[in-house]
This record gives sequence, C-alpha cells and structure tokens, in this order.
Amino acid sequence: MTETTSTRPDSSRARLRSDIRLSARVLPTHYPLDTFIAVNPLAGLQAMPFEQAIRRAGDLYGTPGTLSESVFRTLYHQGRITDDDLDRALIRRDPILAEEPDLQLANRRVTTTALLRADLLHGAPAPEPLRRRRTRSEERAAAAAGTVDAQAAKWLAAFLGDAGWAMPGRERGFYRAWRALAPTDRTLPRTVRTRLRGVADRPDDAVLQALDALGVTDDERVTYLQAHLTRLPGWAAHVNWCADRDVGVDLLQYLGMRLSYEAALLRDHGSQITEPPLPALCTARDRAAHLFRMWGIADAGCDLARAARILAALPTPARLMIWQNAFEAHYQDQLLADLASHSPCGARPAHTQLITCIDTRSEGLRRHLEACGDYQTLGFAGFFAVAIRFTDLLAGAPADLCPVLISPNHLIAEEPAPQARRAAERRLSGATILAGAESAFHSAKESATAPFALAEAAGCFAAPLSAAKTLTPSAVAGVRRRLRDAIAPAAQTLLTVESMPLEERVLFAQVMLKTIGLTTGFGRLVVLCGHHSDTENNPYQASLDCGACGGQGGGPNARTAAHILNQTEVRDELRRAGITIPEGTHVVAALHDTATDRVTILDTHLIPPDHRADVDRLRADLSRAGRALAAERCAVLPGAQRHRSPGAAARHVGRRSVDWAQVYPEWGLAGNAAFVIAPRDVTRGLDLQRRTFLHSYDAGADSDGTALETILTAPLVVAQWINCQYYFSTVAPDVFGAGTKTVHNVVGNVGVITGHVGDLRLGLPWQSVSYRDGMLHEPQRLLAVVQAPLARIDAVIGRNPILQQLFGNDWVSVAAREHPTHPWQRWTRAGWQPWAEIRCPQPVHDEEMIP
Repeated sequence: MTETTSTRPDSSRARLRSDIRLSARVLPTHYPLDTFIAVNPLAGLQAMPFEQAIRRAGDLYGTPGTLSESVFRTLYHQGRITDDDLDRALIRRDPILAEEPDLQLANRRVTTTALLRADLLHGAPAPEPLRRRRTRSEERAAAAAGTVDAQAAKWLAAFLGDAGWAMPGRERGFYRAWRALAPTDRTLPRTVRTRLRGVADRPDDAVLQALDALGVTDDERVTYLQAHLTRLPGWAAHVNWCADRDVGVDLLQYLGMRLSYEAALLRDHGSQITEPPLPALCTARDRAAHLFRMWGIADAGCDLARAARILAALPTPARLMIWQNAFEAHYQDQLLADLASHSPCGARPAHTQLITCIDTRSEGLRRHLEACGDYQTLGFAGFFAVAIRFTDLLAGAPADLCPVLISPNHLIAEEPAPQARRAAERRLSGATILAGAESAFHSAKESATAPFALAEAAGCFAAPLSAAKTLTPSAVAGVRRRLRDAIAPAAQTLLTVESMPLEERVLFAQVMLKTIGLTTGFGRLVVLCGHHSDTENNPYQASLDCGACGGQGGGPNARTAAHILNQTEVRDELRRAGITIPEGTHVVAALHDTATDRVTILDTHLIPPDHRADVDRLRADLSRAGRALAAERCAVLPGAQRHRSPGAAARHVGRRSVDWAQVYPEWGLAGNAAFVIAPRDVTRGLDLQRRTFLHSYDAGADSDGTALETILTAPLVVAQWINCQYYFSTVAPDVFGAGTKTVHNVVGNVGVITGHVGDLRLGLPWQSVSYRDGMLHEPQRLLAVVQAPLARIDAVIGRNPILQQLFGNDWVSVAAREHPTHPWQRWTRAGWQPWAEIRCPQPVHDEEMIP
C-alpha cells in the first residue's frame, strides 16, 4: 500500500488532540468483563444539574432520562405515586404555587396543583428524545452511516477480541493494521476501496483530511467529533479506556478510521441535509382545552386563559422530572419515617461481631443473622481497607482488589502453609493438568481443521453432557466439583502480609475499626465477611462480585485483614492508639456467596482450638440465616416458588447458580435506592428489603470528621456509580444497558455485543433489572441518610468538589440528623431545611373533578 505524507503543521495536530479530549468527556467508562465495574454513564455531565444532564444526553444519544409518562401513570394507579407526592414535587419545583389562589373554572373550584396534577395524569405524553448531534452521513445518507458503524465495530472486534486468528499487523497498532487491510475488504464497493488507499499514514492527518472533505469547520469540530463518538458509545468508551494501557488503540486512531470511511462513502453524495422531523408540542392553551373537554367545562375564554397561564409554568418536557421526583419521594419519605419512628431494642453484649460489605445484598444476611441471637453486625466497604494486588497459589495474573478510586500499593501472595507444602504441590500440579486440558480443548475449537476431528472424537460425549447440564445442573456440578477436588485438592495456605510495613498494617486496622466505631466491646469472634457470586456461563460475573474489590470476590481482602488484626504486634500498636482487642478475641475471615446465600469460613486451619466451638455455632447460625434469606429472595426470583421452606429455597438457589441456561441467577443490587451512614441501632430490626447500602458510622468516635469524609468521598461515590448504572440500564436500556442476554455474543474479555455485529454494550443486561415487561429495579436516584452533626457534614462537603456536584446538582439527595430524636433535615445549596417542610394545599382528587 502506498503511504501518503502530510505537511500539516504540528500545531493543527495538537489542537486536534485537544479537541478529541474535550469531545470524549461525554463518554462513559467501560471496563473489561473480568473487572466489570459499575459506573455512571453520564459521569462526564455531573457538573450539570441532573435534569439538564439527561436532556443533554438525549441530544447526544437520543435516549430517555426517566421512565416514560405511561409507566409513571401506571405506577400512580398502583399506588406507588400518590396525589400528595405529586403536589409536593410541584411545589418544590415552584414554591409560588402554594400561594396561588384557587381557580374558579365555570362552576368548579380547583387548586393550581390540582390543575397541574390533572395535566400530569391526562395530558398528551411528552415527545420522545431526539438525537440532535448528527454526523454528515446521518444527515445525508443513512445507509452510509450504518456502513461506517458496521465497519468500525468489525475492525475493533478483530483487533481487541482475542480471536483464535489474530488480526494481521496487529503488533503495529490499530490504525496501521486497519489501513493496510481496509482497501482489500471486498464487502465495500471498488471505488470506496480505491479511496481508502489514499488515506494518510498518520491518524491525526487522516482525521484532519476527512474533516476538510466533509466541510466541518474548526468551530464545530468538537461537537462533530462527539457525534461520531456517540454513534457507537460502547466501542468508543472502551477505546478511551484502552488509551492509557498500551493496548495499541486510542480515540485518535478510532476516529481516523471512522472519518476516513465517512469521507470515502459520502464523496458521491450531494450536500443536501435531511432534517429529522421535530415533534410538535402542545401549547399551554391546547393542554388547558383538553382538560376542559375532559371535565365537561364549556370553553370559556377567561377561564381557559387563566388555566393556560398556570400550565405554562410547567412545560410538557418538564413533567417527566415532576414524576421522577414524586416517585423517589414516595420511597424516601417512607424510609425516613420508618427510621424516625423506629425504637431499637436495647443492645446486649455480642458474642460475635460480623462485619460485612455495605452491599445491599448484605442487608438481608445481617438482618437474618441478628435474629439468630446475640450478634452485632456492622458494614464497611468490602475490601476492608486493605488495597492489595493479589496473586493466588496457582500464580495466575495478579488482581487489583480495591476500589478503582484507589491504586493498590501492596503485593499479597498466597503461599502454602508449612505443614501443607506437599498438598499445595499436588493442587498446583492438578490445576495445571486441568488448565492444560481446557486450553487444548479451546485451541482445537479455534483452529482451522481440528474442530472436525474434535466433533468426531468427542461428539458422542458432548451431547449427553450438554443435556445433563441442562436437565440436572446440580448433579453435573457435583460431579465436576468432586473431579476437581480429586485432581486438584484444596491445600492450606497463608498470605504474605508481613511484606507490608508494620505501621501500614496498623493504619489499615485503625481506619476500619474507627470508621465503623468498633473500638470497644469486642466479642469472642470478629468476622470479616467478604462476598462474591458463583454463577455459571455468565459473562457478567464480575458485575455480581464486589465493586469495592474491583469487580472481584472479597475473600482475599477478608483473609488479609483478619490476619493483620490477629497479629500480636498490630494489637500492641492498636492498644497504644486506644483500641484494645482482648486476647480472647479471634478475627475470622468468611465469604458470602450472594447467588446461594451460603457463607464459607476461610482459613479454618488458623482457628485456635478454644474458638472452634464458637466457630461451629457461627457456622450453624450463618447457615440458618442464609436459608431464611434464600426463602425471602425466592419470592421475587423468576421461576421460584413464592412460598418455599428455607431448606427448599436454599436448594433452589443452589441449582440456579450452577445452571448454565439460567439468565436470572440472582438479582444483584437491583432495587438499590438509599445509603445509610449511621450506627446499626438506627436500622436494626427494620426490614429494608435489600434496597439500602449500610455503612456503620459512630459520629461520637469521629470528632475531626475524618471517617465521615472517607465514607462520603469513597464508598458513597462508588454506591452512586452503582445506583446510576442500574438507573440508566433501566430507563435507557438500548444505549446504556446491554439488552437481553439471550442474543449476546462475547468479544474476548472486552465485552458483549448483541447479535453478530454492533456496538459494545455498556451497562447491565435487561435480565438484571426486569422480568418480562415488568421492572424489578425501580430507577431512583440515591438517597444518602446520615446521622452526624450537620456542621460536620457541611465542612466535608465544602472541602470536596465531587460532593458539591453530586449533592448540589441533584444526583444524590441528602437527609441528615444529629441525634436520633431530631427530625430529618434536607441538604440544599441554601442550607439545611426540614425534610417535610412543604405543606401542600388540601388536595383535590382528579377523579372528583371528572363528572
């Protein structure tokens, strides 16, 4: 291929790179499948108020930012939104409405909120969002736009997808490899292939060349590049993630390819632009007339004008946020009322403290365990303050087990216990045999001719095995487990925590214990319970694991933290810092499988003999709590009997987790809506329906606010990412979700696509948020509930711009009180206000106005 050169000045190339960085701010982050981490897909728009951000996203992507009005109206008729919720939402948006005099419409008297509520319930629906940032190919030739997308997706999948046959020239980087191959692609017309041979050898020159050919001016360049990036936001987001990881592709190369295709395809098209049809909005007078006709009121000009004046204060597109605010308020008001009226039982000394992740799924385990006896449960981010890079006994690739906001600075390796070196060697040898067999099998499937021989040799076994995995998944899983244990049996191991300096081990321990307020009253056992989810045939496995551990299971973190807290030298230093862990207290690591609700005690060989009876009791109570939680979850799991006994429920969820055809192995964090930062007494005994993150916090032990600042700027931020990913996967599943699992194709470790070609899916599968046509996840923004001095909260917010954005722009609501006897206060930019400060006029029910 002939290379072309360019004499463009370096300054134009530098400005282009700057423009690409600006245009990329609207892209979400997309992590690979093995570390799939929840993100806010509109994080680049968080500097805007939430309502403005979702409208901007509608312009960029053509996606809705809330549920549709028809869905909200259905929720209203189901009682999930009430007249009072709507009236309060209206007055919060426009406080003057509360002072407006009633309207006398013919022979009926109507409050202003009742008029607006009637429009919400019966007005013509708001128009669907429309993508307004469009590429030249979208404007001039829709078929060309589709070709650009298909080619971009095809080449990126070939470059990033770890196919059995590597993309030729891959080692030279994406753009060079594509430039060499694209002119030979016979799916394109010959004229287009000829034009592609003249593409510049540098991607920046190719972009500039194409922009000139397409007539894109310097002033519109950033918005035009955004139009291209938002055509396939999944691939663009992942390419942006790859840019700093030496993968060989970045957005400059990606745009060089896309724009080169577009310029080549459009050369034969004219410059005529086809504008999309703009939706017609009803005027306020039309809306008023519609209500008058519905009520049977004569079209009186003066009355109609007065009604139209009121309706004009709420434009049709703005109604959706009224619905959203009312929907959220219904849940939030009830939660705060329950917390305010709750009178916890007097705390008794606990024989065991269980510290779980703040994950919403842990709320049910904690509640059921506390019902078993004198247990105290606490919540902390599931990495337990130890940010580590972990390598297991089998010496696979190290995993970063910490929130993505933190970089691990300690290497922790799993090594054989002194008495188990021979067992560890056997395990390593067996695991190598199993891995080799699996690798050979997959290599045979991907080679040119071996699949035919493989089908002949193994076909007679594969069909019965597939049938058995489908019909009796538990039995097959049991056989596989016994086979694995026979070939690669478990071995007792230890973690190399001594590689950490003592002062850092002590710091880890102090941070966790002081943050959750566990500085006195230690029981015989302190249990650090991480979590993971063991499911079969699930590309989204990491989305069910621990977000605080980087989308991995939290077992190694629990083991590391437990080992540190059991060390004599660490306890000695803690004692000097005012935290005395009694000699008779032993710290145990455990792991909660959220798919089966079974809890496994880890490192049992390290448990002292005089604590084994305590551990046996703990194990029995955890089993009982897990069975009760499984029965509770079966009430909403598709295909599960609603009223199962705890034992039958436990067996059922166990079968689901090993069923390779199961698209609903568990619901994950669906339903999440609130984040409680308070002592457990505030919530103990309440059934929070697995909708709340629970982070323990004792304001009395945090006089300088350090612990509160850590919670608000790290765990709360991660919880908001989770909340937003579930939110947007529900309201905008076509762009920010992942569609149905049943037609997914996995692209290496990169992600999934729907069908054989297309965009990389950004969010969660439809089966993670809904069942059939009904929602399981109710898309609501997060409510942070804090029990701490209000001045302390203000100080933390004042020091942290991220909190000012989240709280000030209505991405997260904040309710707080200093003492359990105080009423809840709402944080606003103008200061704290009573949560229930709005007093609505006496509601006039819409039905009462209909003759």
